[in-house]
Amino acid sequence: MTLSINSQNPLRMPVSPLQMLLLIQLDGGPKYGYEMLVTLKDEFEGTWEPKTGTVYPALKSLEKKGYISTETRDETDYYKITTQGKQLFDLMLYHLEGSIDFSIKYISVVFKWLTNERKQIAVEFMDKLANKEQIMTSQFLGTFTENIDTDIKEKLLTNIKKNTQSRLDKIDTLLEKKQ
Repeated sequence: MTLSINSQNPLRMPVSPLQMLLLIQLDGGPKYGYEMLVTLKDEFEGTWEPKTGTVYPALKSLEKKGYISTETRDETDYYKITTQGKQLFDLMLYHLEGSIDFSIKYISVVFKWLTNERKQIAVEFMDKLANKEQIMTSQFLGTFTENIDTDIKEKLLTNIKKNTQSRLDKIDTLLEKKQ
């Protein structure tokens, strides 16, 4: 399978973010379009309202690319991830770390290059972001670590705790310098 992903540009995928969300849903088993639409609406409530005019064309495009197939049961089209779709999904997981590293570096460079005036606006943005409930809350971590091996879960949570404590120590140092 030839894909347009390379180490120079880990953000480039042959499918859209919406299509990736559809593939993730289908990785759990066949589903019909409306079922996936409702799931997306429920998960993104208040931040994004997916429409049938977006979801169904995305599904058709995935099918055209060979990542999913359609099976009709009782006059309802059920979508199923193909072997090629599973390979793409595996590849996406493989490149996720590179995408995250790139995004973090990109944001770091942007903040570094900002004028002092714009840094003030950026700090206000960071403050809003830090107050978002979805970021590293027990609900997020609980959902993320649900149904995974206990040893893996414990290692992950211990690492997050250690890194969080280290960041808190650095913040304390910065606050002490101010005084």
